[in-house]
Amino acid sequence: MWRLSPAAALLRRSLAATARLSVPRYLMRALLVVQVQPTARTNSPMAVRCLQQCGSDNTDDDRVIQAFKRCCSTSASSGVSDASPCAAYVENLCRSGNLVDAVRVLRHLHDEQIHVGLHTFNMLLQHTAEANIFTLFAKVFRYLLLSELTPDSTSYMNVALALQKLDDCEMILKFVREILEITHSRDATVMNRIIFATAKYGHIDKSLVIFEELKKYETSLDVVTFNTVLDMLGKAGRVDQMLGEVKLMEKLRHFPDIVTYNTLINCLRRLGRLDLCKRFALEMVERGITPDLRTYTALIDSFGRSGHITEALEMFHEMKKLHQPSVYVYRALTSNLKKAGHFELAQKLTEDMNSSASELIGPEDFKPNNKGIRFRKNG
Repeated sequence: MWRLSPAAALLRRSLAATARLSVPRYLMRALLVVQVQPTARTNSPMAVRCLQQCGSDNTDDDRVIQAFKRCCSTSASSGVSDASPCAAYVENLCRSGNLVDAVRVLRHLHDEQIHVGLHTFNMLLQHTAEANIFTLFAKVFRYLLLSELTPDSTSYMNVALALQKLDDCEMILKFVREILEITHSRDATVMNRIIFATAKYGHIDKSLVIFEELKKYETSLDVVTFNTVLDMLGKAGRVDQMLGEVKLMEKLRHFPDIVTYNTLINCLRRLGRLDLCKRFALEMVERGITPDLRTYTALIDSFGRSGHITEALEMFHEMKKLHQPSVYVYRALTSNLKKAGHFELAQKLTEDMNSSASELIGPEDFKPNNKGIRFRKNG
């Protein structure tokens, strides 16, 4: 049996719905037209044009959709059987700067359960972020989360770009709450990646605003959320705040994993806090989490930087019993030996490194490991 293509089916359903549309329903539809508010810093020509479009007659919504239907009808008659003409239409509107119309069509496609690809969403996210029209950006991101697609790194980079230009804290919080409404039944991945991307692009305070809001919804937090925030605070040198979040993490029964401990030890190592490095290393072992190569590397470097050469060498030999050494740990230990005036030991260690160069762990072997390895302590 011959079946209509999705584009043709969309045209038939839309025309039938238009014929049946009563006056009250038409007015309601007009009230739902996209409303765009610029951020305080918006003054670009594109933003002004978008505002003019949204301030025009409400019939513009129907005008845009009818133009889209005609395009779909042409595509259907030419035998196109997928959603690619819809995506191309939205992308063309986007490229021409008609962002409001592009979002109107995207909303129509969402209502009709016709799905465009991630490339189309990312293009719209990028253009609305660059135009600094956050209300439009938020709508596109919500439609993406409601689709069958999973946002990628480009999607989250665009979120960071949009938040970078946004100074209104209330709008950030509103955006977070809207996302939580959509993702409440899922894991915390979406919010975790937003926090990470925002901090990565240098907006730690905005990441913390989001994190503080998530604390009101404890189910929206997980170990990864805390690990992301701890790393962010540690790199910023905010030790007291980082330690405070560790306490909260325990209170909420999100127990630290090996990533947590490696994050803490690495950050504290860079800040010269050997006392806290030793404390967390001891705590992780007592909890049955095996130190991995990253843990040993950070501890050995921390001991060496503090002038505790004997302890650094002891830990290095202990590490070699459990893990294949890395180039990094050799270089760190050699450097610290030289700084402490132990040139003969440094030379011997360099020779040992060179003799086993082919067996050493290199940069390509350091891949993220998100789970701690637990073991039973003897006795």
